[in-house]
Amino acid sequence: MDKEDRILQLNRLLANLFVLYIKFHRYNWYVKGEQAIALKGWFEQYSCQVKQHVDEVAELILLMDGQPFATMEKYVKETTLQEATADDETIEMLNQLKADASLILQEVNGLLKASEKDYVHRVIVQTITTLEKTLLHIRYECKQYLK
Repeated sequence: MDKEDRILQLNRLLANLFVLYIKFHRYNWYVKGEQAIALKGWFEQYSCQVKQHVDEVAELILLMDGQPFATMEKYVKETTLQEATADDETIEMLNQLKADASLILQEVNGLLKASEKDYVHRVIVQTITTLEKTLLHIRYECKQYLK
């Protein structure tokens, strides 16, 4: 994978993370029901973590002399996630977040496999390792709430 392809893949990851960040934000506003208080805290926690990953991926793109996507138009065009639609059904919210985390994990895995084993690859791995941990926690906790 050449540098431009790697930057494009990282920008797509950036777009997905930004859309995921907005979903957590939105769901925090709209969650209702018995678990609303617990989920509001959970949505806020992961919103902050995902936003940090957005910044880390953008920083990585800049370190590679790339230009991170920085407009909503670009994020929406390049994301592989679906727009948030579950405004009032907690189960739908959690199912969407679980599916999003799984999809991003698959794409991260593809990015790592396609990357060359050089210093940039090591920086990508370091950046993505914490992201993977966050996504695995999101997926796990969604499953727990859905039980």
